Amino acid sequence: MEKSSLERFCDLIEKATLDITMVLCAVMVVVAWMHVTMRYVFNNALTWSEEFLRFSIVWYALLSASILHKRNGHLGITIFREMLPEKLQKFFQRIVIYLATLTMGVVAISGIILVMNTWAQITPALGISMGIPYAAIPVSFLLMTLYGVMHIVRDIKGQPPLSAVQTESAQAESKE
Repeated sequence: MEKSSLERFCDLIEKATLDITMVLCAVMVVVAWMHVTMRYVFNNALTWSEEFLRFSIVWYALLSASILHKRNGHLGITIFREMLPEKLQKFFQRIVIYLATLTMGVVAISGIILVMNTWAQITPALGISMGIPYAAIPVSFLLMTLYGVMHIVRDIKGQPPLSAVQTESAQAESKE
């Protein structure tokens, strides 16, 4: 089945986000290693590494959550839904997509306001704007909102929801 332009765009954004998270993870490993080495071998801790790692892990976690959302990989409590008749199960499955997208859009807007309100604050160790670490919220939730819109479009077209397995197999096929 041919992918829509929205799905192809979302795939491109997902790949870029995945690349960014991999680089960020590698940088965090190097900085953590440097921090431990400097502290315990040279008895002279880096002043900025703990703050950098704290902010980086937030960015890493939220960007990873956006990738997971695109792949419909988030955990869900299905025990109650599975007790319902099949028609109600499908209804609740569909309504969750719409409510989640709306919620993520609201969080993204709130995150933008947070970034604007904290932009003038400076972090103690890195000396950067507090808006930079807080920007992880609107960036990742805007991505999740975009992916939610993609899921809604698929639902409107009557296509089945994406799963993490389908996404990974499609990526493997595109690499061949």
